[in-house]
Amino acid sequence: MRLDRIRLSGFKSFVDATPVVLGSGITAIVGPNGCGKSNIIDAVRWVMGERSARHLRGGSMADVIFSGSGSRRPVGQASIELVFDNADGSLGGQYAGFAEISIRRQVNRDGQSAYFLNGSRCRRRDITEVFLGTGLGSRSYSIIEQGTISRLIEARPETLRAYLEEAAGISLYKERRQETERRMRDTRGNLDRLEDMRGEVARRLERLNDQARTAERYRALKAEERQRQVELTLLRIRRLEADSATLASELAAEETALEARLAGQRRSERDTESLRAEQTASSDHLNAVQARYYELGSALAALEQQLRHDRDTRARSERELEQIREAIRENDTALADDRREAQTLAQTIATETRGLAEADGVLSAADADVTAATRRLEAAREARDAVVGAQADAERQNELEQTRIEQIEARQREQNQRLERIDAERQALETTAMDTTDDDGERIDALESERTDRVECLAMIDQSLAKTRGERDPIQAELDAQRAALTRDQARLTSLQTLQDEALGSDQAIARWLSDRGIDARRRLVDQLDVTPGWERAVEWVLERALQALESTDAEVAGGRQALPTSGEVMLFAPPSAMSSRDSAPSPRSLAAQVAGPEAAIDLLRGVYGAADAEQAREWLADLPPGASVITPEGHWYGRGWLRLRATPDDPQAGVVARARAIEVVTDRIESTQAAIDDAATRLGVVDTRLDDLDARHQAMLDRRHALDRELAAAHARRESAQTRRAADRAQHERLSAERAELVEAMTAGASALDGARGRQRQARAEADTAAQRRRPVDDDCQSARTALDAAREAATTARERRQAVALRLERARTAHQSREQAIARLEQQDERLRVRVDELQTTIDALADPDQTREAERQSLLAQRAESETALANARRTLDDREEALRRLDRERLEAEQAVRERREACESLRHRRVEIEARLTTRREELESMPVTIDAVARDLSSDARESDHVAELERLSGAIEALGPINLAAIDEQAELAERKDYLDAQHTDLNAALETLENAIQRIDRETRERFQATFDEVSAGLQRLFPTLFGGGEAYLELTGADLLETGVTLMARPPGKRITNIHLLSGGEKALAAVALVFAIFELNPAPFCMLDEVDAPLDEANVGRFCDLLRTLSDRVQFIVITHNRITMEAASHLAGVTMAEPGVSRLVTVDVAAAVEMTNADT
Repeated sequence: MRLDRIRLSGFKSFVDATPVVLGSGITAIVGPNGCGKSNIIDAVRWVMGERSARHLRGGSMADVIFSGSGSRRPVGQASIELVFDNADGSLGGQYAGFAEISIRRQVNRDGQSAYFLNGSRCRRRDITEVFLGTGLGSRSYSIIEQGTISRLIEARPETLRAYLEEAAGISLYKERRQETERRMRDTRGNLDRLEDMRGEVARRLERLNDQARTAERYRALKAEERQRQVELTLLRIRRLEADSATLASELAAEETALEARLAGQRRSERDTESLRAEQTASSDHLNAVQARYYELGSALAALEQQLRHDRDTRARSERELEQIREAIRENDTALADDRREAQTLAQTIATETRGLAEADGVLSAADADVTAATRRLEAAREARDAVVGAQADAERQNELEQTRIEQIEARQREQNQRLERIDAERQALETTAMDTTDDDGERIDALESERTDRVECLAMIDQSLAKTRGERDPIQAELDAQRAALTRDQARLTSLQTLQDEALGSDQAIARWLSDRGIDARRRLVDQLDVTPGWERAVEWVLERALQALESTDAEVAGGRQALPTSGEVMLFAPPSAMSSRDSAPSPRSLAAQVAGPEAAIDLLRGVYGAADAEQAREWLADLPPGASVITPEGHWYGRGWLRLRATPDDPQAGVVARARAIEVVTDRIESTQAAIDDAATRLGVVDTRLDDLDARHQAMLDRRHALDRELAAAHARRESAQTRRAADRAQHERLSAERAELVEAMTAGASALDGARGRQRQARAEADTAAQRRRPVDDDCQSARTALDAAREAATTARERRQAVALRLERARTAHQSREQAIARLEQQDERLRVRVDELQTTIDALADPDQTREAERQSLLAQRAESETALANARRTLDDREEALRRLDRERLEAEQAVRERREACESLRHRRVEIEARLTTRREELESMPVTIDAVARDLSSDARESDHVAELERLSGAIEALGPINLAAIDEQAELAERKDYLDAQHTDLNAALETLENAIQRIDRETRERFQATFDEVSAGLQRLFPTLFGGGEAYLELTGADLLETGVTLMARPPGKRITNIHLLSGGEKALAAVALVFAIFELNPAPFCMLDEVDAPLDEANVGRFCDLLRTLSDRVQFIVITHNRITMEAASHLAGVTMAEPGVSRLVTVDVAAAVEMTNADT
């Protein structure tokens, strides 16, 4: 696979669509500085997926778009396309079957990029995956830009190691290892936290098991209580439904009367609608007559307009006919002129054709003279090149030997200096070994002692935490119990108040009457009574509705000036100026003796005596004063000649008086429970504060212990590092001793080589002098041949210019003759069209010659019809007015019928209102029933037809007592216990999984380290071997190799050791600029050989090299070009000569780059063909 061509459009300075065609082998891109050569490499890097604007020499991605010049406006989009030749199928996978692969990237001013693969839009990741394993990429070693060489040769050992890791594919392993280590740290931290959580969950689970069993019993009792409450609500709903049915019957009668009134109203409406239809018909007839009148007027106006149009058309046609005849005469004159001009041009064409043939003969003879002169010049150049080559070889040999002499002398100086440094380093290593002490041992002992103290403190804090949590649990249980009791009492109070409100409620008319006078919020009589226990039912039976009496002022009660309510009754009582008591009762037998309260209640009870039972009541009857009566606690009321009995409810609090006492008791209990809750919450807050403080201290101690663990690990690491460093120093001392022995031997050999080089240099100087004497005659022959060639080329140029002038005149004559022929054809067509138009106009004028008498008669007829239409229109308007008056009369009758219907409807609404009140109470009960979590239909089927509300109230009281006997209930304990048990199982499984995961991660670390060492060692050996082979080729000798800075293959750095021929350089930074460039090129190509990419781009890599080094650099490029396609940006003539293709970048227009390509091989073939 190779890069076939690059298409640039709008990218940096390449504003126009510019194709860059690249051949195989070496392609050199040349041009002056700043013309845009490096933009080609930026374009390739960009289309391969580069996302950093800095690496593209820009500030943002929009900077790659052409930003305009002095004569060009900015463009809105940049596009680059790379076309690869994949005929050999080297790009495998799904693209192996494509002979050509195209990738394209484009970007707009908004910075939005789009990628395309073979014309289909794709992602950046798809582009990257296509070239995986090929060595291509935006940051790969296949693209070497300006500055890369210097950064590579001066890189630190760690950076140079990164290049080898990238070549070996180890960077992915390092990233995986770092991720695995992070996961191991997280896993160990999770294990510590998991152990704490498991212990806490086990303690909580043991406490919740007992609470869950009590909560299950509570739920069962509550479910039965809800069942009874549903049945009670259902019984009340049935009672309300019966009342609603009674009102529905009364409403049906009223609605029947309303329907009768509505029937009369509908008859009146039908009469109105009938008359309205007649009125609409009259209106439609009027509209039709009026439309006919307007239609006749329009027809009359149109006829008069047509008469005027015919006269105008005839005059216009006569004028146009005269204009066309004049145009025909002018057209005939122009046609004759064009025909004469065409004949003259035909004669000119014949003359210039003969002159062109003569010029072709003269040009052929001049080209033959140029060819002969060129051959003579080439022969002279060949003779001169042979002499120059011999002289150059001798001078090059002389320079080579001089270089060798300088290298040997420099190497000797470097060897002496290196020998001195080795002795100094050995002495320093020996001194360091004597001074090294183990200071980290004492630090480790101190840290371990402090860590032991912290662990003991943590144990003490854990004990305190356990003790404090033990104190908190009883307080929390007490608080939960008090809150549960408060919830039950609040529900009980709400229920009692609701029943009391329903029992003491009045109809809406009374409620409005009380509200209007501002006395609806005053206290009732029942709220101010204190009744002896057991006598509540008797007092309620006697007082009955008087219990609803409202407190009022003395004046309001005595004056009686209140306006009477429209319905119902209202009772008021004076405020208690002095509360009565049992001691002040008028008679011990009186029922008033069992009551303390306002005087109004005492007065109402004075005439009623309270007997202990029915037998005592019958005994007292004989002695009762007139109007007096006697009543028992059960509610049996006796009088002279009469007896009143009342059913005894099962619920002891079913009465209004008993319920008022119960409300007071429950209210007091709620206040005491709330106080207990506040006290428990305060004590719980104190314990929680102490727990938070202990938790903070525990966390601080834990953090310090972790910090000590890290410091201990660091101290151990430092001690191990010191031990490793001492071992490395010993190895370095041994290596320096061996190197010193090698240096002494090399210095002896260098002295012998220096004598041989000086003898060969003297011989080369003599050969160069001889070649210089032979060069002068051959230079004169070359100059004579070049003069003859210039004369022949000038004659050929003159002949070619003459031929071009004749050809230009011939082409102009042919173009003019063709233009005249076309003009003649066009004039002939125009003449034909004009004559046809003359015939058409003459026909029109003849048709309009006589006026149309028929249209005048038609106009008179239309005038008569319009007069008749005016009469019919007046009659229709009179008929419509009569019917509208009758319609207004019927509307008044309809309004009177509607008033009668409205009165009956108001009567129905009054009944509906009363029914709605019952329905509202029924809806409330139904909503209460629907809100209960039971199946209503099933409860209704199971409910007995003789079920009583009192029985259900008693059962509810029994269930409430059983629930209270359970004590404090934690309803959440059931779900919490199940959830906590599930969580414990989950935590146990997590503990097992985390231990297994930790073991897996440790094995993965070992496997990654093993594979990393193997890959790095293999890559290091291959790159070092390649460097040792390529370095002498580029330098003409010398040696270079890679060296590891440490023993650990996972962390060791890499250094480049290079010794050019004849030098003993010990530091790579001491090399010259050219030597650094050659050494870096050798290293890059050594890395490149591991995984050669399809192409390699080099940007002015040869800039710091001299001619000799450039020559060797080019030889290496030629050797590798059989396998790799090279694109080289260069200013060096020798590199250009090595290229098989040249591409020149110019900037003739400021700010705009253009490209010119030359196939060198094709150019040579053309030159050979000319000679």
